[in-house]
Amino acid sequence: MTGEVDRATYDRVWQKTAELAGLAPGDLDPACTLESLGLDSSDAVVLAMELEEMTGRSIDVGIFLKFETIAEAAAEVARLVTDETASSGGPPKTPG
Repeated sequence: MTGEVDRATYDRVWQKTAELAGLAPGDLDPACTLESLGLDSSDAVVLAMELEEMTGRSIDVGIFLKFETIAEAAAEVARLVTDETASSGGPPKTPG
């Protein structure tokens, strides 16, 4: 990963990907792809939706299809969340 990113978000992407693949997070290879894990575009949609709920940020499902590896996709999601948090002046507001 280059630049400063939200490490918690990176870890959430990693954990959710492992969960969808039926693996422990430590068993994921940083060079793996969704396809190599037996996941497809439907799983990418689920992953994006769950991450949106967790972060309060819009996550484009295309990220998981555009980037070659899970590590690259996780870094991009974390970068986007970091950039959005910095530009909005803080974390998303919770409803209620």
